[in-house]
Amino acid sequence: MFSRLLIESLRRRGSRKLLAAVSVWIGVTLVVALLALSLDVGDKMNRELRSFGANIKLEPASAAIPVRVGGHELASAVQPAFLQETQLVVLKSIFWANNILDVSPRLWTKTKVQGRDCPLLGVQLEKRPAHWQLTGEWPSNANECLVGADLARELHLAGGQSVRVGNFTFRIGSVVATDGQEDAALIAPLATAQRIAGLEGKISEAEISALTTPENKLAEKYRLDPKALTSAEYERWFCTPYPGSVAADIQKAVPGSAARVVRRVSESQGVVLTRIQGLVLLLGLLALLACTLSTMGVLTSAVLERRTEVALMRAIGAHGENILRLFLTEASLLGLAGGTVAAATGSWLGAWLVHAVFGSQAETHAALWLLSPMLGLLTALAGSALPVAHTLNQNTAEVLHGN
Repeated sequence: MFSRLLIESLRRRGSRKLLAAVSVWIGVTLVVALLALSLDVGDKMNRELRSFGANIKLEPASAAIPVRVGGHELASAVQPAFLQETQLVVLKSIFWANNILDVSPRLWTKTKVQGRDCPLLGVQLEKRPAHWQLTGEWPSNANECLVGADLARELHLAGGQSVRVGNFTFRIGSVVATDGQEDAALIAPLATAQRIAGLEGKISEAEISALTTPENKLAEKYRLDPKALTSAEYERWFCTPYPGSVAADIQKAVPGSAARVVRRVSESQGVVLTRIQGLVLLLGLLALLACTLSTMGVLTSAVLERRTEVALMRAIGAHGENILRLFLTEASLLGLAGGTVAAATGSWLGAWLVHAVFGSQAETHAALWLLSPMLGLLTALAGSALPVAHTLNQNTAEVLHGN
């Protein structure tokens, strides 16, 4: 009997039922699309925010020891220390290897340019840092170099000129401004700088860009006092790609090194990511609320049209629980139908948003295909609860008498 009533209820007033299912479908589609965007925004934004620079710096352990006098940090008092460039190969096999986007080895040394002592920086010129500002052309071969903006101003150098460094003559490709110590240096290909300094195969540091998660209270607790973490907290910290946990894994893999987090970069990335993800989640909640209210409006109208039918069922002996079960089952089927269709359309819309914003392919999130029907079900139940409860509380005699 219940099945017959349910089938007859769904068959009648089909336009109302279709409108309710469409309402659920549209709302859940928007929610699923925003969730897909939110799940992808972390990694995608991390890649886009590489323009801030590397968020981890790897250097020799002795060079990482700070020397402070009167509150001012000075250069290390020990002799210059170096790492072997070949040591960086092990980063391909560490726990967080898949999170490492780029590794840029660098060598800092001294040289003479036009009779003046100045820093010489060796870098891999095949990789152009996004935050470096050029006034010229990027070097295209090993005989070209870059000159920092401050050094160029002091020595009156410009792009296109030639400059002699040791036994090498370079053509200046461009003057570069970085707002860092590179502005005072002559920047040459890494292998050439190693030969000039007689330090073949050695590097002073490596700048590492890694996909990380914004730090929270747990990461802050570890940074202040690693011993304060319990074993469970440490395991959670180690298995989460915080900047500190990725840096610790890198340092452990490279003997004699110290990996430190570049706070200015990592904190800027964390603030941007947290705000964007919060905004996307807020939009998703607002879309879900709007969907619930819209569904409630449609179902309220449908239930009120059936007041007489409900009163008649009560008059011939139907229990309120049975009537409630009938309406909620009907709403559940409509919600599941709308949510199931929304799983496909929401995933497609989310992939389109990711491609439109980041210009790359979205990842497939199987969990959203399971979550979408559940969201449709909950939305339909939430939207139907109030009108059904109101209808069950009506006076049967008054309704049957037309009052």
